[in-house]
Amino acid sequence: MKLKRTDELTDREKTILVPYLTDVEAKVFSLKNLNPEVIGAALARYSRAPTGFKETVAREFLNPDGTPNDVKGSEMIDRVVNKFGDESVAELAVAPLCIEEISNLMTKIIEDCRIGGSPIEESTRYVLYDQQREGRWRYVCPVNIRASGLKDSYVQTMDFIFETYASMVEPMQELFRKRLPAEQFQIEVERNGGTGKAGLNGLEDDNERRAHRIAYNFTIRSAACDVIRCILPAATQANLGIVGNGRFFSGLISKLLSQDLSEAQDLAGKIKEALDSQIPTFIKRAAKNDYRVQIDRAMLTLCDDLFQGVAIELSPEVVLLEDKDEDYLINLLASMIYPYVQHSTQQIRGIVRALPEDKRQEVFSVYIGERRSKRDRPGRALEYGYPINFDIIAGFAEYRDLQRHRMLTQQRQNMGVLLGYSIPEEIQEIGKGEVAQECFERAESLYNDLLRVGMRAEAQYASLFNHFIRWNMGMNLRELGHFTELRTQKAGHPKYRRVCQTMTKLYLQRHPKMEPVLRYVDHNDYDQGITRAEQEARTARKSLASGVFDDMDE
Repeated sequence: MKLKRTDELTDREKTILVPYLTDVEAKVFSLKNLNPEVIGAALARYSRAPTGFKETVAREFLNPDGTPNDVKGSEMIDRVVNKFGDESVAELAVAPLCIEEISNLMTKIIEDCRIGGSPIEESTRYVLYDQQREGRWRYVCPVNIRASGLKDSYVQTMDFIFETYASMVEPMQELFRKRLPAEQFQIEVERNGGTGKAGLNGLEDDNERRAHRIAYNFTIRSAACDVIRCILPAATQANLGIVGNGRFFSGLISKLLSQDLSEAQDLAGKIKEALDSQIPTFIKRAAKNDYRVQIDRAMLTLCDDLFQGVAIELSPEVVLLEDKDEDYLINLLASMIYPYVQHSTQQIRGIVRALPEDKRQEVFSVYIGERRSKRDRPGRALEYGYPINFDIIAGFAEYRDLQRHRMLTQQRQNMGVLLGYSIPEEIQEIGKGEVAQECFERAESLYNDLLRVGMRAEAQYASLFNHFIRWNMGMNLRELGHFTELRTQKAGHPKYRRVCQTMTKLYLQRHPKMEPVLRYVDHNDYDQGITRAEQEARTARKSLASGVFDDMDE
């Protein structure tokens, strides 16, 4: 007799399901010990099967002996996702992935894939990079740079930067020990059923003294890391963990295969190999996206021509853009150009406005390209239209903190050296100002050398954490509230706190009635960190001011 939806599980079916469900009898349960592709296939059946999940698994995806039928699960996923093109089903399988010793530049490329993946990365704000591993400092040297005539220059520059970084570790920690002696440092302790603060002289036992020592050393180390990371290059290695669904990973692999960076292409193959043991069918179709590659190359050529000889105009650190309805097409074209140049949105819009109609049409046509199917999707510029748009210039270090928001649209420009840099004043205080300056000068020389030999993408590895980068953010009011209230809290770094405070002020100047939405933005300047950061922002190039906080946010 054919089982109907109302038929209950048999005792045998309940028995064979026990290893795979947290509670066979419950209406809400979790899954275990099942291949992600079997889980994805069984969940996909929800929309078509007359039975619930437990009945579906027991009757369709388990073998007679109760073991999972992995082949059937993979076959169904292959049919639904790869043959029928139902990409939503590709979100039903999740896999964890660890990626180690990739560049910080690569972590940003990966994390820019916003939907379906949750990344966490090694933080340069808490991890010291003062030790070599197997005789090498922790930076990547891509294969095409190793094969070029610039290998020796690249290695010498990176080694000098890391040696300089290592030489700053102890002097910088000693500076902060003087600023915050251990005797003045307090930790939270439990007393009489409650919690309170206690300093070194108020600790009662060895456990409290040990906790104080660990917390104090961590705070000092974090403060030092926060300053001296200013000279770390984008080539600095990092470890990255991601939990993502099949659709996310398929898109990520395709994106990496479509990059000009050899590191990205090599990494794509390694990711696919690792995930082939977990969700092979979900990533089966991942391949180089020739459509995107052709558009990126064509847009670079077009934008180089349009902006040849156009000097980059100085602009404020944060600009709230004025988006008039009648300028929609102008602004859309400017958004298309934005990632391929180093100019501000306002300057780009001015250039576009002065273009003849046929040239504007050329920009549009090149950006859209020759779409051969619905899978050839134009880029993120077409997301333009948010009611709130900001242009921001800040250090790559700050960009790393502010990039990781998903409910908005971000476009960044390539990392470079044209927008300037800053050096924290603490570097001067420990007598390392001149050698830090030399790090920036050597990095800029290497950057320009890489450009001259045609390694435009690879030149980004040479830019340092405190080189300025420009990016654009479009969002709605709800996201502005979330973004600014989160990123201005006291624990945040003063430099990105200042950016978010400025975003708030500019918006409320234009829309004062929206203040209740932004009421928990913290405008305080703790220990003059914001004031000092503002001094840095006002200096166009090579300024010497910054501030430091212990920040557990990254």
